[in-house]
Amino acid sequence: MTRSGGFWAGVVLTGAAFGAVVATGYFVVNHHPVTHDGSCTVTANGETYARTAEQTNYAALIAASGRRMDLPTFGTTVAIAAAIQESGLRNLDYGDRDSLGLFQQRPSQGWGTAEEILNPNYAAVKFYSRLISVDGWQDMRVTDAAQAVQRSGYPEAYQDHADEAAAWSAAFRGEAAFAAVDCDLNAVTDASTAKRFTARLVADYGEGVYTVSVVGRNNHAVLLGITATSGMQQDLDAIANWSVGVASEQAVASVTFGDAQWLREQGVGAVTSPAGYAGVTVAVVESVTTN
Repeated sequence: MTRSGGFWAGVVLTGAAFGAVVATGYFVVNHHPVTHDGSCTVTANGETYARTAEQTNYAALIAASGRRMDLPTFGTTVAIAAAIQESGLRNLDYGDRDSLGLFQQRPSQGWGTAEEILNPNYAAVKFYSRLISVDGWQDMRVTDAAQAVQRSGYPEAYQDHADEAAAWSAAFRGEAAFAAVDCDLNAVTDASTAKRFTARLVADYGEGVYTVSVVGRNNHAVLLGITATSGMQQDLDAIANWSVGVASEQAVASVTFGDAQWLREQGVGAVTSPAGYAGVTVAVVESVTTN
């Protein structure tokens, strides 16, 4: 799908999908209504993997935590594979005995309090902290590295998820260019704010990795510009893919980087007239219009 669009393409949303003329006069073309199933996909080495928006949101968080700790992408692969096996990439408030959260960590085994473990950012950092204490973990198979942390009764099970975890990791760490992740989402029903989106970004990545600024606003959405402190293309691809991955939770309407764009209710396409912004632009819905 090719779009003639600018920053504001796709940010006016109602209960039905449509391209709307907005503040700058740009509009979305070639839109075809589809049924939205709430799933997200990533493709690597000819294989496409699908997860729910909730699961993808947590994969994005785990990857961002790995970047926060300056770990190689392989570390993120190990962590995501472990979370797929342990919880199905869900922040569970139950489990075997006292196991909880994304990684089914146990308060009785020194992972933290129940409240801490149910904080996904805490849980991810705790997993990584134990992973990097394992001698030679970077040279291990995914399942061996995960087992060294998790001490599961099924030590080979993590390997079943290694390829999928590597695909999500490559996308959310920016080794796979934007838009490696595509989410098929319905229109926003719960609005958000620039402050809330930025708070989530900082919670995942920490301070100083990215700079977020307001570059525009209309009656429905705020347009945020995101630049990477490192100036690296990989970090920009990472935050663009991350923004799609958290779109369901963070009321994201569009993500644009370079000549590629993801639009809620429409998916991934090319922008025929890129706006020329050097970083990533993310439109967050602040006001929901209903028919």
